[in-house]
Amino acid sequence: VWGGTSPGSGFDCSGFVYYVYHAAGNPIPRDMWGQLQSGSRVSRGNLQPGDIVFFAGTYEAGLSHEGIYIGGGRFIHAADYGIGVVVSSLSNAYYANHYFGATRPG
Repeated sequence: VWGGTSPGSGFDCSGFVYYVYHAAGNPIPRDMWGQLQSGSRVSRGNLQPGDIVFFAGTYEAGLSHEGIYIGGGRFIHAADYGIGVVVSSLSNAYYANHYFGATRPG
């Protein structure tokens, strides 16, 4: 759900990340750009569970999607309307082609 930040009303991608971090006691900004700037940048080869991964050019130009890295080359994210929160692989061609970078909030 566009703008959603709770299990009851639904999530958009940044709302899901916002909710998870707040529930874990690590508040971060609500917006995607604020979340990108909420910590240190991390190279793809140094990802750790909990890092936020970002994608560009998915449904619009520029930064447009994100999720939380969970290890093993996978991330959890609010995928799309009707799909909900899912686990996907960073090596999936779609996500690999749109990968932008990662942040480790802290």
